[in-house]
Amino acid sequence: MVHRHSAKVERSVRVLLITALAVAGGGRVDAQTSTREEKTLRALTTSAPIRVDGRLDEPDWLRAEVISDFVQQEPRVGEKITERTEVRVLLDAESIYFGIWCYDSDPSRIIAREFRRDQTRNTAPEDQFDIILDTFHDHRNAYHFGINPLGTQYDAVVTDEGQDVNVEWDERWWAETTRAEDGWRAEIRIPLRALRSRAGTNTFGINFRRFIRRKNETAFWSGWNRDFNFLQVSQAGQLSGMEQARTGLKLRVKPYVLGGFTDPTPGGSPTYRALRDVGIETLKVSLTPGLTAELTVNTDFAQAEVDDAVVNLSRFPLFFPEKREFFLERAGIFEFGLGGRRGGDTERNLQMFFSRRIGLTPDRRPVPILGGAKVTGRTGGFDVGVLNVQTDSYLAPGSTDANEVPGSNYTVFRGKRNVLARSNVGMFLSNRQSSNGDYNRVVGADANFTVFRNTDIQGFIGRSMTPGRDGNDLVGRVKYNWLTDLYEVFVEHLYIGPEFQHDVGFVRRNNIERTDMTGVWEPRPGRFNIRNFVFRGQLVYLTDTKQSLLTREQIFATTTRFQNDDVVRSSVTNTFDRVEAPFEIAPGIIVPAADYHFVDTWVEGEGGGKRPLLGKVRVGGGGFYGGQRRYVRFTPAWRPSRMLSFEPAYEINDVELPQGSFRSHVVNARMNLNLSNRWLTTTLVQYDNTARRSQYYARLNYIYRPGDDIFIVFNQSRERVPGLRGKPDRSLMLKMTYSLDF
Repeated sequence: MVHRHSAKVERSVRVLLITALAVAGGGRVDAQTSTREEKTLRALTTSAPIRVDGRLDEPDWLRAEVISDFVQQEPRVGEKITERTEVRVLLDAESIYFGIWCYDSDPSRIIAREFRRDQTRNTAPEDQFDIILDTFHDHRNAYHFGINPLGTQYDAVVTDEGQDVNVEWDERWWAETTRAEDGWRAEIRIPLRALRSRAGTNTFGINFRRFIRRKNETAFWSGWNRDFNFLQVSQAGQLSGMEQARTGLKLRVKPYVLGGFTDPTPGGSPTYRALRDVGIETLKVSLTPGLTAELTVNTDFAQAEVDDAVVNLSRFPLFFPEKREFFLERAGIFEFGLGGRRGGDTERNLQMFFSRRIGLTPDRRPVPILGGAKVTGRTGGFDVGVLNVQTDSYLAPGSTDANEVPGSNYTVFRGKRNVLARSNVGMFLSNRQSSNGDYNRVVGADANFTVFRNTDIQGFIGRSMTPGRDGNDLVGRVKYNWLTDLYEVFVEHLYIGPEFQHDVGFVRRNNIERTDMTGVWEPRPGRFNIRNFVFRGQLVYLTDTKQSLLTREQIFATTTRFQNDDVVRSSVTNTFDRVEAPFEIAPGIIVPAADYHFVDTWVEGEGGGKRPLLGKVRVGGGGFYGGQRRYVRFTPAWRPSRMLSFEPAYEINDVELPQGSFRSHVVNARMNLNLSNRWLTTTLVQYDNTARRSQYYARLNYIYRPGDDIFIVFNQSRERVPGLRGKPDRSLMLKMTYSLDF
């Protein structure tokens, strides 16, 4: 019999979504009904050759329509940009070109230090110019391209107005910049085959943003209202003249070769074995202008960067982000149940699609992937994602055959349909089928509504099917979010049944009902060199499905952001936590089952990004499970030149409990030496004394042409295992890819 609280959640989801649909359908009350005038820019069709060199000296650049009416969002909303900016667009049979003139009254103060691709994002300490390109003109999804004055590229896929941003999407496009006495210029060529659109589209959505770092000034071409950010595609203008554009890649084959050696067995003498492998990194085929199939065979992720070392002082699993290219490309289309614009809460309680469960063990060891296929895009008015991956059997180093993990087939389906102007409804299905007959299946349906311009209402409901788990296996969430530049109100209720299991998702804790209520006030005093304050009050109330209290958090946090982008933050958290079963918080130290009350307080300072030396320092402490905890987190970044940067990160926790005391040290130290934006090196040193683990990772990446790389990777890790000599695992690998486009 379904638990009564499960039925209550299901009824709540249904009532909330029907109400939202009625409201939205009755008045179509969202951003599209505003009186904002939609700006338009026309692309000039050309047959003359365009050389991408950053000089912008071809005659067609002077003939093209020019726009320059950029408006500030920060620091003086609604005022004209302080440095003149011009953009022109050209189009030929194969590519779309952007010509960008970023004039500057003091070009010696232009800030540009970053050579690494995809690092020039919103928080980077750089002057930058960004383009949003909505090729389906659906006011929801887009491609994001960016460039800094050094010519360093940034690209990403934006889904549902920034609810998911896939920075790992890397396409082949060209960009060059030049510096002059009056500023800097950029010339960009994006092949049409790198884009997706629907047949017959003659207008794209488009927006531009310029960021002037020394002034901390952000200016948009369209949609500069502070209630919206740049990734909210509904605020973009229009790019006309695209009638002749033919988008979509016909066929791309990207094979790889790999060689090297590895010594994976802990303890004893070295047992090196050779690494020799070939495979298909990716094979892409355009099924339709808007639908792409992608295959991978004998997949290898040798170049993927290692996870950061972290200390876990809780009794629950930690969330680690996906870093493997095949799973990251177009990953946003598979997202389910994460609607709403609220950000900043890094705790992951439930993620309905978590690709790290495929091809990685819980302790983050790779499982061989024999092959995979993925179809993503749009067809028949639906956004569609289908993923199928087959893994091989796996035996951990040093284990016996009895511990072999059988191979599994993973299938994920996600479909959703846009309704109204900025809303959607959809469904989700996943299946893990083991070769020994074991399986786990999850189904669900969701709806996301944006109404009254600033209001999000979202909900989903689902269930799992797993042999041997026949009880309450329901899961559901409802969310309400009202967000403006000055105020925010956020309410969420999450339900996870005691028998819910998700082998292709992340479940931090089941058998819970979690309610989160947050209010935010962000005044702008306009004096004392302060840009804005943020005052946040939050209540988190977590019970089991029988309404017995497990955790309660009362949080009050403040942020002061200055005009120079320096930030001071503080937080006070009053916690009640019921530990139902003893757990080991550090080697040999057990926290007993009991009810605990404690208060944690921290203060953090963050330096503005325009300086060569920046970063954060957090100092905090308070009660902790019947004892005391003091901690410091130090994450600076020093960029002495455009070629060299140091990013050390250090955290210390000093914990005193009645059962014993311990001190944890975690180091993540990174150095980047980049001779250009084609020759890139990364060195990472990690140390975690609690886990008795250290790691050294070094990677040379030569981008010998856009989209193709040569990697040389050295990786060494050492775990202090009782009874073993502590010999490190190490490997040295060389990998090369070469793409063929047809």
